[in-house]
Amino acid sequence: MMKMAESIYRKNFVHRYDDAGYLHYFSAKDFPGLRDEHCGFYSGKNRLSAHLYSREDSREEILVVFCHGIGGGHRSYLQEIHQLTLRGFPVFAYDNTGCFDSEGESIRCACQSLADLDSALKYLKREGIFRRYRKVSVVGHSWGGYAAGCIPLYHTDIDSVIDISGLYSVRQLLEDNVGGVKDPVRRIILRRLCAFEQQAAPIYYDASVLKAVDAGGARFLLTQSTDDPSVNFEHAVGRVQAETRNREAVFWIFHDRLHNPNYTPDAASYLAQTFGAFNAAVKAGRCGTLEEKQRFFADVDWVRMTRQDEAFWDRAAEFLRG
Repeated sequence: MMKMAESIYRKNFVHRYDDAGYLHYFSAKDFPGLRDEHCGFYSGKNRLSAHLYSREDSREEILVVFCHGIGGGHRSYLQEIHQLTLRGFPVFAYDNTGCFDSEGESIRCACQSLADLDSALKYLKREGIFRRYRKVSVVGHSWGGYAAGCIPLYHTDIDSVIDISGLYSVRQLLEDNVGGVKDPVRRIILRRLCAFEQQAAPIYYDASVLKAVDAGGARFLLTQSTDDPSVNFEHAVGRVQAETRNREAVFWIFHDRLHNPNYTPDAASYLAQTFGAFNAAVKAGRCGTLEEKQRFFADVDWVRMTRQDEAFWDRAAEFLRG
């Protein structure tokens, strides 16, 4: 039964994530003036695809490293990256191991986003890119928010972190998904999955956002919506807010943005409605083929679905500048 639990975990979560062919992803060409310099670095044995985005009039002396969430790649966040470059920040973004344009048979484990961010920062330092800037900050969402929130434990020279709807820790992720840890069977399953994660990434497994926030050094901005259906607020940013000893940490709490507090309320709602209808269609057997899925999404307004809250990014820019 324990091997079966690990097998299900690998099949449903620890696998490869590629463009499925029916969702729309923006590119630099969709944003006039956005410059895209392609590069790459290694995380373990896998070469990861990376990009340095900027604008000709960029004057900021702060480099932002952007970490994407699960299920996609960095192009899932071109709207967010665009918002940062509009405010003058050059942005270094990449696809995690096993995601989109990067190598890897799978994402390996839930800790991998943190491992890849560690490798990205080591690359930036090794190549002298880190030293070109007065400050280096990290921004991440969801799985990437966990990586951004924990990385100051490994790189004490990070100036600031913006954690958007980030996971608290890998163990908390597993507890939330296994559920009912008081049940003896579920407790055994949890122990097995934790052992899998710890064996896969022993350097990163014990990291948590709270540990990083309380360690001091980097400045922290943590933001999430209380109605987040993907990451339990009380077990994520809400937990850090309740337990941290760091009085300098900044919290922006929303109540109507679901998993994307940087979206407008309309965008967050439209996204939920669209994918709610899609999941219902799949369950009913109406979207089983690639062609059926493509037809379903053909009329979706992707600009509306990903529209960013300008005020959010104005405030975020102020925070990054310190």
